[in-house]
Amino acid sequence: MTTRKTVDSRLLEWQTTCKHPVINLTPEKVDKLYHLKLKSESKNISSNRLLPISLSSLQKKMEKLFIKDKSHSHKPSLPDPKVPTLRTYKDGGFFISGKGSMKLPDIESAIHKFLWKKYGKGLVYCYGCDPTGKKRHTEWFNVPVLELPSVLRLIDSYCLGGESR
Repeated sequence: MTTRKTVDSRLLEWQTTCKHPVINLTPEKVDKLYHLKLKSESKNISSNRLLPISLSSLQKKMEKLFIKDKSHSHKPSLPDPKVPTLRTYKDGGFFISGKGSMKLPDIESAIHKFLWKKYGKGLVYCYGCDPTGKKRHTEWFNVPVLELPSVLRLIDSYCLGGESR
């Protein structure tokens, strides 16, 4: 959410002011991160030998538990969670219609308060804004990668006027 004409112009403003790269976590990027994290965790589990069986081997064993209907045979698959369709997301950011009871600053504040409560404030001392490093940004959250899709859904819900809590 931004009050600038475009999300890119707001991100560029942050980059210019803070003098460090800012990455827009679009639903597509979140989806890629999510799947990379899943793949990474499954490799870590198999390499640490915490599970004596691989995921593919487990799936093959699970298939044997299903009663096969000879007329309609299909192979069960593991769930593939994806970032859902977000109704308020477009052009790199979340937007509101302006017709709801909450105004943009209230929605943004509510989202921040919820995320701060759940994930804490990841305070960043910004030497770009203040060469002495006393300036702190509090808009950053330490969100686990596997929870990013639910954060996008939460933001979408707030922008639609709902209050997910």
